[in-house]
Amino acid sequence: MSTLIQDLKYGLRMLVKNPGFTAVAVITLALGIGATTAIFSVVYGVLLRPLPYPKPDQIVSVAEVASDGHQMHFADPNFDDLRAANHTLAGIAEYDDGDVETVVGPNGPARIGMSSVTRDFFRVMGVAPIVGRGFAAEDQRQGAALVAIASYGYWQQYLNGSADFSSFKLQAVGHALSVVGIMPPAFSFPAGTELWVPREVFGETPSRTAHNGLAVARLRDGVALAEARADLSNIAERLYQQYKPDISMTDASVVPLRSSLTANVRPALVMLLGAVGFLLLVGCANVANLMLARAATRERELAIRAALGAGRGRLVSQFLVESSLLSLLGGGMGALLAVWGVDGLLRLAPTNLPRIENVSVNLPVLAFALAVSVLVAVGLGVLTALRATAVDPQAALAEGGRGVGGSVASSRLGASLVAGQMAVTLALLAGAGLLGRSLFRLLAVDPGFRTENIVTMELEVPGSAPSGDFSSWINSAGSRRPAAFIDSLFDRLRNIPGVRDVGGSSDLPLADGGPSDGEFLLLDRQPELSMNKAEDNARLEQLWITSPGADADYCVASEGYFKTLGIPLLRGRLFNHRDTMDAPPVALISDSLARAVWPNQDSIGRTIEYGNMDGDLRLLTIVGVVGEVPCT
Repeated sequence: MSTLIQDLKYGLRMLVKNPGFTAVAVITLALGIGATTAIFSVVYGVLLRPLPYPKPDQIVSVAEVASDGHQMHFADPNFDDLRAANHTLAGIAEYDDGDVETVVGPNGPARIGMSSVTRDFFRVMGVAPIVGRGFAAEDQRQGAALVAIASYGYWQQYLNGSADFSSFKLQAVGHALSVVGIMPPAFSFPAGTELWVPREVFGETPSRTAHNGLAVARLRDGVALAEARADLSNIAERLYQQYKPDISMTDASVVPLRSSLTANVRPALVMLLGAVGFLLLVGCANVANLMLARAATRERELAIRAALGAGRGRLVSQFLVESSLLSLLGGGMGALLAVWGVDGLLRLAPTNLPRIENVSVNLPVLAFALAVSVLVAVGLGVLTALRATAVDPQAALAEGGRGVGGSVASSRLGASLVAGQMAVTLALLAGAGLLGRSLFRLLAVDPGFRTENIVTMELEVPGSAPSGDFSSWINSAGSRRPAAFIDSLFDRLRNIPGVRDVGGSSDLPLADGGPSDGEFLLLDRQPELSMNKAEDNARLEQLWITSPGADADYCVASEGYFKTLGIPLLRGRLFNHRDTMDAPPVALISDSLARAVWPNQDSIGRTIEYGNMDGDLRLLTIVGVVGEVPCT
């Protein structure tokens, strides 16, 4: 210990004696360690940090798999069969990914994230309300009075933290609902959800090709992931053989929930961590060259100490102590830089980055910074010490022999470090250049619509269709009120000075999540419909089996939507004031869909049936073809 203290005192004196060298070395290490620590904090928070649930490794994400290998949401009948037949899951629940809805509470309306969940959802997650109760059996049946479980944040902000929260009556998704329970402060799954409602209230969609729900499950104790995959795959294959061609699920995917949440960002974050790791190596090479140059000036000192009896191990330990002091100073300053760097990264991060709320400079991140500092200290110390103590003391002390052998060897090592440094730096610069070139090329691509001087807003129209009841609402008298409201709103917006055009749609181009998609039928004539909903649905089911179809993204758009965004009309006409609810239904399609479905033919005047999506069983007549835009 006395020797260590002696080395520390001597090392501090040497660093203070050479303030220029010390400042450059510490700042260089601080920048490298700080950047690495800041990126690692994001990697740890997003990819590595365990989920905040009991036994998180048992929670898995389950999805349908199509014949071509792509994953799909669950169709309700497929989910029910898989839930009933499996032998490896302690529980499985269906949920949606959380739509933002207008919720009217005691403090007025607010845009709130809502998610509908099936029974066992909270049991699968291993979390229960901390105040109130969970969903009861009578809450989870079709047509029941709607109740909700609220997040802790919603309770505090919108219900004033009241203990009598059940007395508040909320209005949302066309229903009146009451809050029956409050979740713990840290619970928010799916991300951004503040109100959870029973999914069973809205009923199920009987089609096995209507993929509407996500699924999460908990493995039974002692069940391995591979065993669960095999079990669910066998069930999926059996269902496919039983129900084909009315089913598109041929397999089932089972992956850890944490991996499922971060699958899209994992490659980018790992690549970013690797790049900043190489940047740290460049900084270490810089400091190593500085230390080698400084060690060359100390060869006579080292030779005298060796001549007086100091062993090589003793001299090596002295260099290790000095490099440790440099690395710890650089690591401490780097940790401070990382705190500021993380704040900057969070401001620059995309809003849809999963688990972003978990990103912070915490104990595991600080432990990583300390480990990096120690590794840097050992690497720099050993490299410099072995090179500096390889000099023959007699040659170093002899007249004319001072530093000759050491200088040549040190120069070779320094040249090797510079060569490696240049190689790594060129690789990083080449990667950055290619990334920048790709970005400029991406920005130069014409998106197919006007982006300048466009202002958007999101709104929920009074009297919109209640969830789960769209098909019966679409032709009702109540469906005319939202249309009248939109017409009035657009007229008032057009009268604002400076406003040239106004339009609206259910999905904006390039918006998060993208437009909805689904299959439509190619029909030549309107199917005969009766006033009996069950008979009409049965007739439609038969058409789905016997008629040709195609898949397409779709959205609902107003008369001025295409003109406002500058989307070109290629053939036919756009929507106009005559396309009312009483007029025959019409549709516009994109040029790529026209060429794919009707190659070398005119698509104008063709009729399609989109009843499985829009709730209206009348045929849509194609009246125009527009330019290619995401959402058409």
